[in-house]
Amino acid sequence: MFKYIILAILVINFIYDVVCALLSRARKDKPLPENVRDVYDEAQYKRWREYSAEGSKLSMIEGIFSFVVMVALFATNIFSMTYNAMPGGEFIKSILLMVVYSLVLTVLSLPFGYIRTFKIEEKYGFNKSTVKTFVSDEIKNFIIGTVVNCLLLAAAYLLCRNMTWIRYLIFVAIGCVFVIAINMLATFVQKIFNKFTSLPEGELRDALTEMFSAEGYQLEDIYVMDASRRTTKVNAYCGGIGKTKRIVLYDNLVNNYTPGEIAAVFAHELAHFKNRDTAKLTAFSIFNVTVMISLISLFALVPEISMDYGFEGANMAFALIALMSAVMSPIMTLIGLPINIMSRYFERRADTFAVTKGYGCDMISALKKLSKDNLVDLNPHPFIVAMSHNHPTLSQRIALVEEKLQGEK
Repeated sequence: MFKYIILAILVINFIYDVVCALLSRARKDKPLPENVRDVYDEAQYKRWREYSAEGSKLSMIEGIFSFVVMVALFATNIFSMTYNAMPGGEFIKSILLMVVYSLVLTVLSLPFGYIRTFKIEEKYGFNKSTVKTFVSDEIKNFIIGTVVNCLLLAAAYLLCRNMTWIRYLIFVAIGCVFVIAINMLATFVQKIFNKFTSLPEGELRDALTEMFSAEGYQLEDIYVMDASRRTTKVNAYCGGIGKTKRIVLYDNLVNNYTPGEIAAVFAHELAHFKNRDTAKLTAFSIFNVTVMISLISLFALVPEISMDYGFEGANMAFALIALMSAVMSPIMTLIGLPINIMSRYFERRADTFAVTKGYGCDMISALKKLSKDNLVDLNPHPFIVAMSHNHPTLSQRIALVEEKLQGEK
């Protein structure tokens, strides 16, 4: 019975992805909102449509391929057969099963990642990565992901056997600490992939430092990340704990945007810290982890789930694989609905704060340039926005900023 339930979840999730893809494709024939029609000229808009079409086609092929692979795996007892063929005891076999599964998925995804990076992204001028860098990144991602999964498996193995409320609460606590640790170690992990240098003294550094200081924050440093080694796309972010913050700018941003536009982006980021938006979203991440841990515990309490796949009893490695590959995706989509609504509210409030700091016009200019440089969809389908977007659309953000600017006159 449980095998059919998991297969049904895979089918439902695939149908959802297909519906979203079809809605997105149909939306591309609709006229753009008036306030974003100047983002692309005719040639650039044609380029975006071609870029979007090629990316969507590859994603659809990859989605179909992944669906076929997942159905083939979860319709058979291949997991238990692989597990039984492994050397060692129960725990070693479970670790090896997790590693082999991760390796297989990584290898199967490599052709799609290669085509996306060196065919599509390079064709449209985004990719600056070499094959050596691409392979290095894949190896690093595999190692990091495998270590994380094995740590989670070890915790599940130790705490979910003979499950009690105390063990469950300990598991939840470990998950919460893990989420917080990931946020704290984010910069360290990023340094594995990129180089960071301090932003030189000048108008931009002074403006950002003064802005954050006026709100009671201290800047640990302002870093420039060598994103141009891999892409021409533009981004920036701000992180840190307590009152000490660090700013990270893509070198593409520093080299191509005005100090006012960059300051507008970080007035927006400053609002997130001022309103504790990051902490609130972290709390939701902790809630998501709690849901996942609860499901892992359920698998431990219902050994028939694993036994349906040929295991002799509850198997923690299979539980994690089934959850991450099939069960969690639709659950996270549903849980994400209220989180995305709240996140879009946070973004609107942050845009409003940037206007009050005097960066309204710079904000509009920055948003349009970011969208143009990243070839953003200017008119996504409302259903897709509601289901998966954590930011309002560009048109909605510009309309809000213009409304606030008008109100200040």
